[in-house]
Amino acid sequence: MFNNYSQPKHKSAYRLPISLLMLVNCIFLTKAGTAGHLPLWEAGIGLGALNAPHYRGSKTRVDFALPIPYAIYRGDVFKVDREEGITGKIFKSERLNLDISLAGSLPVPKTDDSARAGMPSLDLLFEVGPELEYKLWQSEKKDNTFWLKIPYRFVFSVGDPLLQYQGWTFSPYINYKIKVRQFGGLMRYSASIGPIFAGSKYHNYFYEVDSIYTTPERQAYQADSGYSGGRVTVSIARNTKKYFIGIFARYDNLEDAVFVDSPLVETTDYFVYGIAFAWIFTSSDEKVPH
Repeated sequence: MFNNYSQPKHKSAYRLPISLLMLVNCIFLTKAGTAGHLPLWEAGIGLGALNAPHYRGSKTRVDFALPIPYAIYRGDVFKVDREEGITGKIFKSERLNLDISLAGSLPVPKTDDSARAGMPSLDLLFEVGPELEYKLWQSEKKDNTFWLKIPYRFVFSVGDPLLQYQGWTFSPYINYKIKVRQFGGLMRYSASIGPIFAGSKYHNYFYEVDSIYTTPERQAYQADSGYSGGRVTVSIARNTKKYFIGIFARYDNLEDAVFVDSPLVETTDYFVYGIAFAWIFTSSDEKVPH
């Protein structure tokens, strides 16, 4: 499904949460000059650019740019918004929320210039599951918020076969958000930190080496369930009624991950960054509370 976009000369690809790729849809921004109500939906088009490794543990990097649809929907149950991405609200209170959340990973094609040389391609991954959110603290003006978020997701590959279960992920994290009026608009700053855990099936999807793919430099390997590394993500964004721009950076450390001994892990540092710009060209007349 990604063949319509031009690829770099080394034909590389990378693993990246879809929530990061869908910057325009999913993160960071709040209307400048907003009163008490916002449109039920907004639509537009944007451009996102990323620099990332093939997958967590790969040394080979790739630059990637593509148009991105901008879509916001502020329903009572189903939401597509800038902060949380695509969610389904199951329960909501002043301090505690229970959502259905989505994430995923881009496919990794066959390549001869990485640790996976001669190994088969990897299909796109789709993740879905519940996410529990607890508000640890909020400032009196509600412009600073401290959250504990606990997502547990089931992972499926999409390709051949069409849909196949690939294990689970569990990635609790603490998220701190700041909203402040600067530079003629409303700025949003966000920082998150937390560990990642996953099952052996999920780890082996990326790091297993079957005996038929062994070489003198690449021994057979199977991964266990457990710790999958630690993650830090930061973002900054600003918007007007018609445009917005956002940047983000994410760093994962894999030093103590259970799969760190895999011959497919070339480095324990995973760093990805990107920028997105969008033009908002239409919105609904119907309003919802801010």
